[in-house]
Amino acid sequence: MPFESVGACRKALLLVTVLVAAVLIAASLAILLALMLRSAADNGSESSYRLPTDVKPVSYALTLAPFIYSSNPGDCYFTGSVSIAVEAVNDTDMFKLHSVRLEVPTVRLRNSTGGDVIVDKIEENVEKQWLTIKLGEPLRAGETYTVLIDRFKGKFVKNGKTGLYLSSSYSENSTEYYLVSSQLEPIHAREVFPCFDEPAMKAEFNVSLVRGREFTALSNMPIKSSSSVPGNTWFSNSVEPKVVIKDDFETTPTMSTYTLAFLVAKFESISHSDSKGRVFTNWLSPELVKKSNFTLSVAAKAIEAFEKLLNVSYKTNITKQAGVPLLNFEAMENWGLIIYQQNILMYNENTTTTLSKLTNALTVSHEIVHQWFGNLVTMKWWNEIWLNEAFSTFYSYLGLEWGSESDLDSHFVMFQKYLFDMNFERKRYKVHPIQMDVSTPTEIDGIFDYIVYQKGASVVRMMHNSIGARVFGAAVSSYIRKHSYSNAGSEDFYSSLNEQLRIHKQSLDAETVMSSWVKQVGYPLVTCSMENGSLLLRQQDIVSLSHKEKSNLTWSIPITAMTNLNHTGWSRSEVAHLVHWMRGETLRLPLDSSTDWYLINLRSSGHYQVNYDRQNWDRLATQLTTDHTVFTPADRASLIYASFTLASLGIIDYSVPWRIVMGYLKNETEFAPWAVVLRMQRMYKKYFSALSPAYVVEGLLENVFEYVTAGTPQNSSLTGLLAQLIVSTACNKNVTYCIRFALKECQKFIDSNSTHSTSADFRYSVLRTCVKHDEGEFKPWQLKWFRSEARKLLLS
Repeated sequence: MPFESVGACRKALLLVTVLVAAVLIAASLAILLALMLRSAADNGSESSYRLPTDVKPVSYALTLAPFIYSSNPGDCYFTGSVSIAVEAVNDTDMFKLHSVRLEVPTVRLRNSTGGDVIVDKIEENVEKQWLTIKLGEPLRAGETYTVLIDRFKGKFVKNGKTGLYLSSSYSENSTEYYLVSSQLEPIHAREVFPCFDEPAMKAEFNVSLVRGREFTALSNMPIKSSSSVPGNTWFSNSVEPKVVIKDDFETTPTMSTYTLAFLVAKFESISHSDSKGRVFTNWLSPELVKKSNFTLSVAAKAIEAFEKLLNVSYKTNITKQAGVPLLNFEAMENWGLIIYQQNILMYNENTTTTLSKLTNALTVSHEIVHQWFGNLVTMKWWNEIWLNEAFSTFYSYLGLEWGSESDLDSHFVMFQKYLFDMNFERKRYKVHPIQMDVSTPTEIDGIFDYIVYQKGASVVRMMHNSIGARVFGAAVSSYIRKHSYSNAGSEDFYSSLNEQLRIHKQSLDAETVMSSWVKQVGYPLVTCSMENGSLLLRQQDIVSLSHKEKSNLTWSIPITAMTNLNHTGWSRSEVAHLVHWMRGETLRLPLDSSTDWYLINLRSSGHYQVNYDRQNWDRLATQLTTDHTVFTPADRASLIYASFTLASLGIIDYSVPWRIVMGYLKNETEFAPWAVVLRMQRMYKKYFSALSPAYVVEGLLENVFEYVTAGTPQNSSLTGLLAQLIVSTACNKNVTYCIRFALKECQKFIDSNSTHSTSADFRYSVLRTCVKHDEGEFKPWQLKWFRSEARKLLLS
């Protein structure tokens, strides 16, 4: 080969070498950049509040020993030890654990053969609420390790209601007993023990609780074994107790940290077994436990109902409900140990109002269905908490054995749709989408609000009604089965929904429909008008409209309609076969030329408001006056609510709601319409005062007052709610016939030596009115007795 050729070959070889090196450097840089990006996204960067995903928990062995045996609560504390089996997902020389206000003396790490892994440094980040454990050697992907933290210690926060907290239980023989309870949702497990405190980091838990001999320890699972240990094993600085009991509980299912529960108290229990041999137990202080039979039976019946509705069996053979004096929420759905504010579990046939009874029953039903929505299938992150709370709020009505479907539907419309959601949202009270991004502890704690619960439930109900109970139920069942013991996101639910929509040949995309409601603030106003023999509907953003702002928001709206010509052609329960989807700004529907009136949004099943042209408003008012039973109670409540709301916005004249109310309300005996109109009266006092207050109150209430106080059989399971509302309103307004009724009832109390039974729904109003308007009829001791009885009612 000539010299020149050899030189050219060398140059070519050098060029190839340089190119190869460049490619390798570029590839290395790309890998490094990817690792850096992943580290920034997943591994607790300066801007992130999320734990790294290089290490995941598999199981915990946790012992907690609360010292609650001092007369001075300031001397109480808790200590414990935890062993966490973890798996390395990636090679890493560090990992993080959540920990808040805990004294953590050491963190040790062992590999699968029992050898120690060097821990170089432990750093605490108070803002991010975690410990960073830096290692002297890397963990290897696919290998298992054990994190050992012995004798961590925590103090009970004064007046605290999160993490593990202390409260006074009751007094016995001049001794005050304290109890310790837990509230770990959403991010408070980290206040109790070092852990991976994120919902997607599920694991099994082996819990042990240390207690005094006279106390009871409860956790998610049944007790496996108990043993006596010296008190100074855990409480080294204390004299008492000399001997304590260590209860070891069975292993939990794979679950999130926030559904763990711990309770140590001097409680007693009552139990009930269902037809499948499953045990249901209520735990409360001795003087209260016997008053909780009703809620115990509600829980047992709810589980059977949800097994049928969801077509997924209940996963626990023993379910415990406990009532404590202090709780952040009304209740917490911990798997197998549901903890309530103690009054929620109470029921007294003579003193508990129908409203309290129903509210408590719905709360129990809500927590029971969480065993599926939240415990069995958990959202991936807190931004999708609606998958827990909105579904549980809606399904709590479906699983409750109470009156008719129409009664519960009316209750939902009033308490979930109107009373909270639209009233607050239209006023821009802390408005945000149902699903929103959250990161910091403050943001996570703050997302548990009426928008997620009430508005979320209303949107779930709308979808359920719009595609039909059969299709929706099949989708929910499929969703739960696919993601049991795991985590899911909104897209997973939409996928199950679309699968069933295809099977049932419904041309609808669930994500497109649901996202418009879940990811957008506000809700639409649908305005209707008759044009050229058809009905033209137009949607607008009512929140922006009420604040005179521009908005381009649109929703996928399920339009349902009936007219005077076809109002007998539907079952009043299913509306899916009547749905027309409004996907754009307008929708045109055919309308028979002989139509007198039309009604949109049957059963108030959609989360939107409707405005009609004046002619249709007048004709609807005429129909209400002629025969209001043509419309369901929910429809009647909707017409009242919409007319007052739209009048307050200046969209229609106040003569519209006046005509509706004055024309028919004196014949109304259902709860929801009355609840709405009296709510409107409180909201728009200046408009009501334009009429004679005496006429408005005495004239409209007289018939229904007689109806609820007559003592005759009622036509609705909500009549008790109506009675409480009507009697309290009439007596507060000093209506003559209410005062006369109250004085007669009080005289019957006296004449019967306190045996006369006045309905608990209005007994307090009666006693209060007697004290206020005795007019010399009662002696001082009798008035004192009335006050005492009224006080007992408030405390019962």
